[in-house]
Amino acid sequence: MVTIAALQALYRDDVRIHISRGLDNGLTPEEVSEIILHASFYAGFPTGVKASRFAAEVFQERGLSVNPSVLDWQAPGLPPVDYTRGGYAATPRLGELRNSMLFGDIWERPQLSQRDRSMLTVAVNQATRATSELRAHLQRGLDQYGVTQQELQEVLLQVTFLAGWPAGVSAGGEAAQVFEQRGLSLGAARE
Repeated sequence: MVTIAALQALYRDDVRIHISRGLDNGLTPEEVSEIILHASFYAGFPTGVKASRFAAEVFQERGLSVNPSVLDWQAPGLPPVDYTRGGYAATPRLGELRNSMLFGDIWERPQLSQRDRSMLTVAVNQATRATSELRAHLQRGLDQYGVTQQELQEVLLQVTFLAGWPAGVSAGGEAAQVFEQRGLSLGAARE
């Protein structure tokens, strides 16, 4: 899942190979579809269009299809959010869409757990070097979605080999700060 999301974010053609490997390793077409949808919100829609085209080719080659009824889902209502501050102050509609569509619809869809979505989001943010978003999602993963320190370290390591050493070093620095704020040992997850 992490490899598909990171390669999609990097706009790489070899996402096609990893979609196929994901299916070989037990992902369903619906989960692949959901990974592409989720990553599109963080990496941009052009990345999703390209990955979706590759997924359609792989599904066709394997005689698979996505069951549309599994993906048809309506989000529950969310409370209003103050968009007059922070990164959405200049574009409050973007903030509203973030709350209603991204966190209200995409994050609540049952095809992937919020824990899995959290790791995918960390992967995409690392690959695209979105450091402030990465920090926020590292925190949310630990605090809200049950992602462990070791799992986050493994995601960062895997994406480093896909996105390059500088992306890994930058993400590692962000993770170290998040872990230290929580009193987590930086060497504890090596076991």
